[in-house]
Amino acid sequence: MDKFDIQLTYSAGDELDFIPEPLKKNIIASIKKLSLNPFVPSPNIKKLKGFKPPIYRIRAGDFRILYRVHDKTIIILRVIDRKDLERVIKKLNLSKS
Repeated sequence: MDKFDIQLTYSAGDELDFIPEPLKKNIIASIKKLSLNPFVPSPNIKKLKGFKPPIYRIRAGDFRILYRVHDKTIIILRVIDRKDLERVIKKLNLSKS
């Protein structure tokens, strides 16, 4: 199976810069695993409802990675603390209209 390319948005890159190094390594490892198959059934991966094209969420410790898949590219939209997830999803939901 072909690997998927990974692309970070500016927001995701900025958010990664402010995460402490040990946590950042865990998050980057989770993102690299996605490149093999972003649709693999896992309790850590969830398809969010109400988005077209779909947005997925993966858990990485206390952080959540929001991503979208376009052809063979995984676009990392945001890397956020779990306590900010609901607020960020609402903003994404408003901006898609």
